[in-house]
Amino acid sequence: MNALLLIGSPKPKASASRSFGEALVTRLAVRGAQARTARVAPAFESAETLGRLLDEIGWADLVVLSFPVYVDSLPAPVMRLLEAWADGGPSRLAPGGSTRRLAVLTQCGFPEVTHCAVAIDVCRQFCREAGVEWAGALAFGMGGAIEGRPVERSPLARSIGAFDAAADALMAGREIPEAAAQSVRRQLAPSWTYTMFGGLVWWWVARKRGVKGPLRLRRYAQPL
Repeated sequence: MNALLLIGSPKPKASASRSFGEALVTRLAVRGAQARTARVAPAFESAETLGRLLDEIGWADLVVLSFPVYVDSLPAPVMRLLEAWADGGPSRLAPGGSTRRLAVLTQCGFPEVTHCAVAIDVCRQFCREAGVEWAGALAFGMGGAIEGRPVERSPLARSIGAFDAAADALMAGREIPEAAAQSVRRQLAPSWTYTMFGGLVWWWVARKRGVKGPLRLRRYAQPL
């Protein structure tokens, strides 16, 4: 099986999207898959770079798309790639003659994984319209906690079993098991702790930059 990891994060090097994607694709390679990795954002530098990325997709039996959630949806370059793929990109058939498959790994900065639901639905709808086989998704909350580290050395290390289960299923031609998807939906921390520590971080950044006024002040808000 040819497996292509598409990294949808605009960050050029370390990113949570790369960490999640490599955790899965490495396991696919151990199980016998031929694996490649490509970033989405640089593909839109020219028609030639986009064409090369679409050729990479054409090489793959399985595409693993890993991306962060922006405003409850996909980053713009990822949306543009899916549009180009559906509009005259690679055919629906993989090199071996089977239908090409798409698996999704997505993560948001909030504790609640529900923020990933719309993005997953967009990818699932893409599969319906482009004739690509949906291979399932894993969604993670508080993706920033990984800080570009390998999953095994991050607070999300408890998710390793889900990557193993996903790799086993994908190599067998099955969809990522719902049990694996469910296991990574558990919040790392209560929502109130995220709000509290997030507020402290903003306060520290403001003080560092010399902002001494109240952060809640809305100077340009229209009076009610």
